[in-house]
Amino acid sequence: MRRILTPLLVTLVPAAVLGACTYFRAPAPYRPPPSYRTDYPTDSATLAIGEHLFARDCAFCHGSDARGTDRAPDLTVEPNGPALTDFMLRTGRMPIDDPDAPSRRRPSPYDEREIDAIVAYLDLAIGQPGPAIPNVDPAAGDLAQGQAVYSENCAACHASTGIGGAMLADEDGHRTGVHIPGLSAADSEDVAQAVRTGPGAMPRFGEGVISDQELDSLARYVQHLHQPDDRGGWPIGRIGPVAEGAAGWILGLGVLALFIRWVGTKRGELR
Repeated sequence: MRRILTPLLVTLVPAAVLGACTYFRAPAPYRPPPSYRTDYPTDSATLAIGEHLFARDCAFCHGSDARGTDRAPDLTVEPNGPALTDFMLRTGRMPIDDPDAPSRRRPSPYDEREIDAIVAYLDLAIGQPGPAIPNVDPAAGDLAQGQAVYSENCAACHASTGIGGAMLADEDGHRTGVHIPGLSAADSEDVAQAVRTGPGAMPRFGEGVISDQELDSLARYVQHLHQPDDRGGWPIGRIGPVAEGAAGWILGLGVLALFIRWVGTKRGELR
């Protein structure tokens, strides 16, 4: 019996020790996969399409070398890169006919291949230092964490319900008239690209402010805002807690005033 147990102990004890070490080992840090889209075509035909579209639709304002003019900014400096180019084109914010007009979301005039071609041309042929298109995985995010990140960094401008609004004044109290878009049409890639590049009046949030893991959670929470669970009753178009509270007071006081008048009228008639 001892001859049988000795080889078993020699085999099992080291395995148990290794298993215990593995159990108590710290979990591997969160490491996001590579950029969301690094597979856009880079062949000469694709770059030629991108060059043609850029010359036709973009060069008049941004210059043939993409270094900007008095009508539009330089595209060869930060934060311009694949992420911002893809965001502006895919959301239809560019190109625009009037350089002085605000860029707002609309259907893109380009299909997926044309967007990839312009992104590839600006990235490879012109050269842009800005961030690559980030990878985002809402399914890997935590909804509660996403709500916390959104409340801290996004709700002040986009409203707690994501309905957007207008930033009416700057820090000095001067009116700006900057339009803050709603997030009802924003998909996960839009959220990630906007966070990393800061388009328009939006601040840019680097990994030191919103980590890649928090970005996954934020994207998941924005998805949740598209179809939230309205347990509080009538959402009134999700116009925000302040406006909803004001509507509640106005409607409530209005109904109460009508009731008081109705009661007072009835008592007057009885006399």
